[in-house]
Amino acid sequence: MPSLVFLIAALWRGGVNLWRRLRRRRIDWVRMELSGSLPELADQPVWWQRRFANAATPLSLLALRRRLERLADDGQIRGLIVVIRDLSAGWAAIQGLHDALHSYRQAGKRVVAYLPAADTRAYFAACGADLVLMPPSADLNLIGLRVEATFLGDALRLAGFEAEVVAVSPYKSGGDQLARGAISPEAREQLERIMDDRFTMLVETVSAARGLTAERVRDLIDQAPLRAPDACAVGLLDAACYEDELEAYLQQLDTAQPAGATPPAADAPGSQPEEGLTILDWHQADRRIALAPLRRERHYVGVVQVAGAIAQGPSRRSPLPLPILGGSLAGSDSIAQALRRAERDRRIAAVVMHIDSPGGDSFASDLIWREALRLSRRKPLVVSMGNVAASGGYYIAAPARAIVARPATLTGSIGVYAVRPNGAAFLQRASVGVAVVGRGAHSGLFSPLHPLADDERAVLTRIVAESYTIFKQRVREGRGLDEHQLEPIAGGRVWTGREAELLGLVDDLGGLPAAVARARELARLPPDPRAALLLVRPTGRRDLLPRPFPTDEPPGPLPELIEDLLRTRVLAAVPFLMREG
Repeated sequence: MPSLVFLIAALWRGGVNLWRRLRRRRIDWVRMELSGSLPELADQPVWWQRRFANAATPLSLLALRRRLERLADDGQIRGLIVVIRDLSAGWAAIQGLHDALHSYRQAGKRVVAYLPAADTRAYFAACGADLVLMPPSADLNLIGLRVEATFLGDALRLAGFEAEVVAVSPYKSGGDQLARGAISPEAREQLERIMDDRFTMLVETVSAARGLTAERVRDLIDQAPLRAPDACAVGLLDAACYEDELEAYLQQLDTAQPAGATPPAADAPGSQPEEGLTILDWHQADRRIALAPLRRERHYVGVVQVAGAIAQGPSRRSPLPLPILGGSLAGSDSIAQALRRAERDRRIAAVVMHIDSPGGDSFASDLIWREALRLSRRKPLVVSMGNVAASGGYYIAAPARAIVARPATLTGSIGVYAVRPNGAAFLQRASVGVAVVGRGAHSGLFSPLHPLADDERAVLTRIVAESYTIFKQRVREGRGLDEHQLEPIAGGRVWTGREAELLGLVDDLGGLPAAVARARELARLPPDPRAALLLVRPTGRRDLLPRPFPTDEPPGPLPELIEDLLRTRVLAAVPFLMREG
């Protein structure tokens, strides 16, 4: 039956492509708008959102790359116009967009980036294009990088609340936002280092794309904002034109006029050729260009997504703006089901787990880790890191055969901390009486109604220290690092992907395509950058129970044994949250 379904689908797709070739109309350039967060993978809205709220699936980097592959295969299409506006993506996603545009250019196509308004992120992404344009009245806000971290400790104390924090190191500063009124020297040192690395990356990218020296790029960043004509004059833009003048500008390119020349006004004499260019929006072009061939293979790479803070239960979205546990939540139950389905699916020869998570609930992280560990014993497991894969996000990556991160990924944060709220002062101010009846020396250890006693703090400190020791042991076994190598890079320290590669915390730099290529290599599948992927969802008719943990080397493509990592329970989340500008 599946073969018959595939045959029918292939015949239908072939018929559609034949009809499109017979009715083919001219397409010179394709216009595409890019905005939003650009996740690596995107879930479709539920049925009621599609039906009643007209919600569309957000554009993901994976979908964007598939679009560009189809455009690259069309011989008559000269290039792509990308209009970048309201980009809220993280830095790793921005790098993914930049790389996707650059790869499209390597296929022999041209890319023109049009920026109605541009901040540092949008301009960084646009540097992947051949040409960058803005309206004459716009400002190029290439003003650099900025991090703003807020600390609520003093404000909470004014209200009668206090957060008592026990951490393995001052660098594990996740609780600082609730416990401190200002940044600690260790946290500032860490932020300074991360910003230095990211700023160097920005300068290097702009320098390579625009043919300017690094010193010159730094000077121009310090001079920004720049009006579009001034940015053209210094080499940061290729032209200043309104969007209705793009056609005339593209025609100048075809007649080999200098790229930086200012296009003639749309109503200027002689500005329009006898026959204009055909520029179609992507959704129009999508109905004209050929569909990608339908391929059926014996073995695939499966992809499991871990997006958002790690929490117990099913994946969901929290409506509360809480630190760490606000927004999207990657539920341990949902991730476990997806990993079990990937483990049992005979079509899947290797698995890529894409992690974009700051960590979160330690128990939930442990449950996901156990599933990933068992899967890695049966099939090659490769981790692809997104904007952040730190603390609990790094912990669940430990069983992987290989870890791939973007240069701008935030990762590491190997450490443990505990936050214990204390509202005793608030209750006293509010004249609230509390009667306590307990049994056991430490029965009030986790109660938020009184401050920590000395013996209770000693117990909490012991728990944190023991968890940290186990956490480091798991990393040492998973990454092949000894204690002398690991301790200076642990303690809650956060690293960029570029730093993490040098430290041995990740294996390669790249995005999801690089991770898939590595997974195919480990599974002994032939290299194929366009091979179909199986996105493994947690949904199914019934929940799957875990299989017995394998003790012997399994049959199949896995060439070596994965070392057995013991179970742990860790309080794990990134040491700080920050808002970047």
